[in-house]
Amino acid sequence: MAAEFYTKAAMQGHVLARHNLGAIEGNKGNYDRAVRHFMISAKMGQKNSLKPIKEMFTAGLVTRGQYADALKGYQDAVEEMKSHDRDEAKEFLESCNSRG
Repeated sequence: MAAEFYTKAAMQGHVLARHNLGAIEGNKGNYDRAVRHFMISAKMGQKNSLKPIKEMFTAGLVTRGQYADALKGYQDAVEEMKSHDRDEAKEFLESCNSRG
């Protein structure tokens, strides 16, 4: 039942739902499907998806190319999310929090 809701959410771009679908498929032994979900979520910036991809690489279920692609996709997503305005806002919030 949960997989249905995760599927709907993932289709609408919800990255954590995509990651959770990967976990569900991996637990079922559907490793090809799990890899696809984890790859998509990693490329969307979901850091937690890198660990199962690495574990599946170590187990021989993911190729070196797929692992490298996941790492590059994750790094690209993180880089894309960076912005000067976001950094300034973070610094401002941190300074407000440090003042009490």
